[in-house]
Amino acid sequence: MIFSYSSFFSIKHEDLKINFDQNKACSLDEYLFLTHAHTDHVCNTSQKTFATKETISLLENRYDYNKFNFIEMEYNKPYFLKDNFKVTALNAGHILGSSMFLFETENTSLLYTGDFNTKDSILLKGAKPVIADYLIIDSTFGREEFYFKERSLVYDDLLKKIKQDLFENKFIILAGYSLGKNQEIIAFLNKYLNITPLVDKETYRYSKIYNSNNNNLNFILLDHNIYSSNVLVMPLSLMNRNLIKSLEHQIYKKISPYVLTGWKYSRGANLVNVSDHCDFNSLLDFINVVNPKKVFTIHGFTKDFANSINYKLGIDAECVSSLNKKL
Repeated sequence: MIFSYSSFFSIKHEDLKINFDQNKACSLDEYLFLTHAHTDHVCNTSQKTFATKETISLLENRYDYNKFNFIEMEYNKPYFLKDNFKVTALNAGHILGSSMFLFETENTSLLYTGDFNTKDSILLKGAKPVIADYLIIDSTFGREEFYFKERSLVYDDLLKKIKQDLFENKFIILAGYSLGKNQEIIAFLNKYLNITPLVDKETYRYSKIYNSNNNNLNFILLDHNIYSSNVLVMPLSLMNRNLIKSLEHQIYKKISPYVLTGWKYSRGANLVNVSDHCDFNSLLDFINVVNPKKVFTIHGFTKDFANSINYKLGIDAECVSSLNKKL
């Protein structure tokens, strides 16, 4: 296999060229493998595009003009691209339908993680490592400063705070990413507080797709009905102090705002430090089990994390931008 990187990672095996989460249209002869449906990993292209049925469902709903030529993959079921070249989609634990891809030939194997999370959430099982010769690993939180508490402890802490907010008759806003995090927030509110929250249109659209894929989330579309619930779930990007003040004037209630993210910012709200990515130690633990000959880091703190892999694990690692080698 020949590995290469421009603004996305690619492999070539014999006459096949395979791109991962490409950000621009390429030759129709090149295959595209999509790890998940977040738009920063997606290009709307007519190439043959391999993805899980859940990822396909999310993308078909998002794009009004859909050019995708989808090939549906099932988790843990090998797909033979050639007689001696197979690929298997594995659960990535990031959002609904997210996948890692394991490529195998007679002589070598490669695991591409995409965005992934090894910890279980209320909606998803965590990703499980598999042994591979080469590992292309997401390093979004690839610095030692990033540490995330166990989900159960985060849920317990948030539950106590929201119960106190409700006792004080406050209106609660919970903000996360519209696809992935907000569905987890809705599930948390449903399960632990028996609350059906209001949600914005984008969160509503994605949540309906979650429900069509064996989930049972309860939510209400926000549409001039702010008094229908004491809780609003909304996009992280819209959270700010001006919104909080404006809403307080509108509903004559104190607002208790929360932001749920792995990053160290709160946008004027209370930070709940939880992520759909691995933290630093979880990344190292994952690499240890995969036990690769070589690691390439992609996305985020690529150079820092490659250095940490070399130093802490003694495994040869480089950032993917340095990659243009024949293996």
